[in-house]
Amino acid sequence: MLTAAINHEQHVFKRYIETPRKSQSEHLLSIGDTSAYLHGALEDIIVNYPPRSRYPQETLQGLWSGPTGIAYLLLRLSSLRPDITVLGQPASHWARGYISGSRGHNLRLGSHGCGVSDEKLAYGAVKAAVTKDINDVRQFVQSVEQVLSVQEYPDENLYGRAGTLYLLRMVRHWVPGSEMFVDPPVAEISNTMMNRGPYWKWHGRRYLGAVHGDIGIITQLVLTSPELAPRLESVVDRLLNMQLPDGNWPSSEESGANGKGLVQFCHGAPGFVVSWWSLKPHFPGLADKIDQAVERGRACIWSQGLLKKEPNLCHGIFGNALCLPPGTERNHFLAVATPENIAHMKSNDPTGTVFERADYGRSYSTLTSYAPCAVWTWLVAGEDEPSILGYNDI
Repeated sequence: MLTAAINHEQHVFKRYIETPRKSQSEHLLSIGDTSAYLHGALEDIIVNYPPRSRYPQETLQGLWSGPTGIAYLLLRLSSLRPDITVLGQPASHWARGYISGSRGHNLRLGSHGCGVSDEKLAYGAVKAAVTKDINDVRQFVQSVEQVLSVQEYPDENLYGRAGTLYLLRMVRHWVPGSEMFVDPPVAEISNTMMNRGPYWKWHGRRYLGAVHGDIGIITQLVLTSPELAPRLESVVDRLLNMQLPDGNWPSSEESGANGKGLVQFCHGAPGFVVSWWSLKPHFPGLADKIDQAVERGRACIWSQGLLKKEPNLCHGIFGNALCLPPGTERNHFLAVATPENIAHMKSNDPTGTVFERADYGRSYSTLTSYAPCAVWTWLVAGEDEPSILGYNDI
């Protein structure tokens, strides 16, 4: 069993567990074959959160949480690892199972926003991606057209137009011949976002991170419509210049260096590092500056990113591990996040603060709970520059 020593009394008020110095290699954990962890997490989902014929409205949270997010996770699994079966069935079988259950007869675009957490939009996109049916594409685009008329929607990923762009790009990626339906709303939504920027706001604040802020908005704009990159170069350069001396980025422009110092995908260096990988080819004039920012961001993640929250992609060890260089550093983070090491560390934690659940009560959330996040992590952890599901994986 992998173990890790933690001085709980010393670190009880910190958000993270301190990592050893890189010279102290004897204190670094290692990890071997992770296939058993992948299969274990998949079986956990299928056994404890199986497909249903009908889903209660309160469980439907788009790609963020619920059956639609699980369907998409399994669709991606079927593409990346078509050899894998779960309880005797290929992943594509389970993806169809999760997307086929009824969402009720009154599924509507949410009043709070239009991003990846909106069930109507996400369900339409994932259904089209699974079935490859142009009729499903048409239905999805009809839902997207409602977004175009609502000025009040924000521009960020979880609840806003940037998330809608991701869903449109998803459909374009998965469904051959869908461009003629998808590209017009892509152009209109992108134009609206460009006109509303570059000082986008969410709830009245200038957020900067991957989920609610500038770097996430720019990533979706450029990955969906690369021709927009030259118009955004000065905005990207400004974000590079906002990196703090410790390698992190502020969660918002207002908080600056006096903020909470969050080091996680949704707010802070991990979301920026993942985004820079995807954006770098589109900004050749900033390539050296991006490389330097990534190096400094990784140093921050190594020192402050072994988070105490239950491992997940959004604000946990899994998302941070994927930002570190392949090899010793990434392996140390991943080893801490294995089921046996989590159990060991929790049982030896007198403070009760290590690996507390952080999924907002959504036990099978694709971004904030253990098993679905573990599936994605073990799928892509061997890549040089892993992506985050529902963000830059396509």
